Amino acid sequence: MSKAKELLTELQSLDMDIQSRIDEINELEAGLLSSPKWTDVKVQSGQVRKIDDVYAQLITMKQEIERDIKEIIDRKLELSRLINKLSNPKYRTVLRMTYINKMYVDDICDKMEISRTTFYTWRGLAISELNDLLNRTKSD
Repeated sequence: MSKAKELLTELQSLDMDIQSRIDEINELEAGLLSSPKWTDVKVQSGQVRKIDDVYAQLITMKQEIERDIKEIIDRKLELSRLINKLSNPKYRTVLRMTYINKMYVDDICDKMEISRTTFYTWRGLAISELNDLLNRTKSD
């Protein structure tokens, strides 16, 4: 698989990664709101810890997840900027609609008023140009 194809596949899956991290935060927050208001909590090791310590750990965990989300979004932006470097706006559009917007081929064809053959041709040329761009920047 070419480097360009790998990056586009990664780009396509970043939204799912972001959503799973957001779901994780929502679960943490739901747990915080619904947890009983004990003064102490017994943990696996048998030690008793103050509930405030548990809340502090959960808040720290939430902050770490938010940091992770920011890194994922930064990566998505970085990959999106690579697409921006393509010279042909039609190629950029095909890649954006395919890998960022996750549109179906037929919907892209309808929106751009092109045939499926043209779509696959442009996508192939766009991936090839992106691969060339990546090879040039790697050798710089």
